[in-house]
Amino acid sequence: MRSILKKIVPNFILIKIKRWFQLFKLNKNYFEDMKRFSKFSFELGGNKTQRHMESDLIFFYHKIEKGLSLPSPRVGFGKTNVKHLLNLLKVYSEEYGWDMTAQVSLNTLWAYYEFNKEHGLILDDLLADMELLGKSRNSSIGNKTTSTGGVTSISKAEIERANVNFKDFAYSRYSLRSFSPGEIDNSLIKDSVAIAQKTPSVCNRQSWKVYVYEGDKKKRVLSHQNGNAGFGDSADKVLLVTADLQDFRGPKERNQAYIDGGLFSMSLIYALHSHNIGTCALNLSLDHKDERKLKADVQIPESEVTLMMIALGNFPDNFYVADSKRRDISTVLTTY
Repeated sequence: MRSILKKIVPNFILIKIKRWFQLFKLNKNYFEDMKRFSKFSFELGGNKTQRHMESDLIFFYHKIEKGLSLPSPRVGFGKTNVKHLLNLLKVYSEEYGWDMTAQVSLNTLWAYYEFNKEHGLILDDLLADMELLGKSRNSSIGNKTTSTGGVTSISKAEIERANVNFKDFAYSRYSLRSFSPGEIDNSLIKDSVAIAQKTPSVCNRQSWKVYVYEGDKKKRVLSHQNGNAGFGDSADKVLLVTADLQDFRGPKERNQAYIDGGLFSMSLIYALHSHNIGTCALNLSLDHKDERKLKADVQIPESEVTLMMIALGNFPDNFYVADSKRRDISTVLTTY
């Protein structure tokens, strides 16, 4: 059909038709993105799930944490946010009980109360509300069940003791497309994900998810990615990284899943590299039809966006890598 069109239609017309077709597909995908974000994001979505409410707690307790971490916090700062967090916590704990997010929220309120008390501001109403919440979980307000929430004191010396030669480490990492046989221990993957959890995210909401596929399921998930020919089968496992849109709020955060998820994915690749696990980041730029097929095939919830796959396996003793020249730093860095 294409060869016939080329004979009877001028080339410039074919170029215009192709451009119009691509614009149509682009608009279709933009519309699908908007529809999905509208359905699942916090402020635009209809039904509020536990995940929505959990992310809302994190959003507001992190506002208080950031205030407490400033060089000179203002006494009595953030009263509106504190009140809102308290009300959210009451509703959440009644509906879902005292999980980690609820406990950290309460700990943060406690840290806020202590800060103000140390600076001469006694918030009796807040204390009374926290005591009621403490009773609802059958423990006293001063008896934290986790060590997180509020702020933690860190010294410069601690940072310096943990310093590593990151330049050499980063320069030693390559995309591997020649995996050696052998199984990667799942405990190393679990530890790598735990390390990558230190990745910063918007208001610490940590929207990322990681799915591990091996055996026949690995082959199935790789069939939805068109850049692994010739080496994908040799990988021991494939990771699929996603982000949950329920963690994001209004239109300003419409792209945040890709930002936070991209940061996390690179952290995960470096964490795997620290365990001497070879990796290859696999592009997953799919249109909505293909993404729906992938998610249906490997049981990914509708509210999650697929970000990338990571093929992983053992290093052979010697191997070739792409000699990928990096752009000159002058084309990347601009200083004002």
